[in-house]
Amino acid sequence: MRRALFLCNSVYQVLVALWIKHSLLCDDDADIIISDHMNNGFEIKNRIKEYSSFSNAFYVKSFAFARGKVDLSNREKRELKIHPNTFIKNYIKLEHQYTELYAASLDPFTQLLFGYIKTNNKDACVILYEDGMYTYSKLMEEDYLNTRIPVDDFSHRFIHKYIYHRNYIYGNVHRMFLFNPQYISWNPDFNILNIPKIDCNDYVFRTCCNRIFGYDDNTDCYDRKYIFMEESFYAEGTPINDLELLNELANKVGKENIMVKIHPRNPENRFKLDGFKTNTNTAIPWELIILNNDDLCEKTLITISSSSVLNPILIFGKKIKTYSLHKLVIEGAKSSRLLSSEFWELTKRLFENNSDTITICNSIEEIE
Repeated sequence: MRRALFLCNSVYQVLVALWIKHSLLCDDDADIIISDHMNNGFEIKNRIKEYSSFSNAFYVKSFAFARGKVDLSNREKRELKIHPNTFIKNYIKLEHQYTELYAASLDPFTQLLFGYIKTNNKDACVILYEDGMYTYSKLMEEDYLNTRIPVDDFSHRFIHKYIYHRNYIYGNVHRMFLFNPQYISWNPDFNILNIPKIDCNDYVFRTCCNRIFGYDDNTDCYDRKYIFMEESFYAEGTPINDLELLNELANKVGKENIMVKIHPRNPENRFKLDGFKTNTNTAIPWELIILNNDDLCEKTLITISSSSVLNPILIFGKKIKTYSLHKLVIEGAKSSRLLSSEFWELTKRLFENNSDTITICNSIEEIE
């Protein structure tokens, strides 16, 4: 009997997992794990148990382990290497056998979890699902290749597989679900299947998501013509002149006509301190805001390089006028991998493919 387990590390992943369960796995048994990578994860887990069609929902504090920030004793290191199934019980206790692990992030905890599942069911496999532009980029390919057995010679591979009992993700991925498979920039060795666009008129799904993310209690109102999508540069210590650029735009269109959607990881609301209207709830996915606001099509989105402005088009089939300020950032910011790497090249290509809606500005004066 099939039984799926979803692992979610962000509110976007939760939303996509809910849609896959609702639209593609409506008759299948499935459980879900919500991690501490996201804000309000424990509350989201509780609401999923109450309002969704998932059979079980679990909460796991996996962030430190996934980021390599756990100091393990020598005993724990041996246990992790030789008995990973015992080690995972430090984080989560699962009651069922699973045939499929749905994952969007290929971090050490995902590897540990799959190893546990595979040991309990030798036929289990991994199914990847979309995590925004990251999944389409070669960054995802690098992470996938890094899940291989970390040695090449036969004797060490034998030890990893039969002594350590490690079941690696590489070679065990059976398929990947994407909203727009035509945009992927790498060549997976497994099948890619299409996720149908999220239906904004699906009342059952929208109501479920609103309850899970507490949208009905949300007091934020996106009632300004221009919505600026803050990115994580400030949180990551990257010098960025986004506030200066937004003030330049305010001189043109009026500060009273601009709202800033704050990035949830940024520790300081710089824009509110400078007099801009901002949202207060950072735990609600941007995609859920799109789902609930038909009038967003009448707004104008402003971003430096965030691929989130593509989601109205790629996930919902909605077109919203958008401007990218990528060309206007200071030189120090351009060293960020989000602005200079293959990830940006992919985002830029999709911006250009949707040039009827998205403009990469040469100056603030181009914004209408």
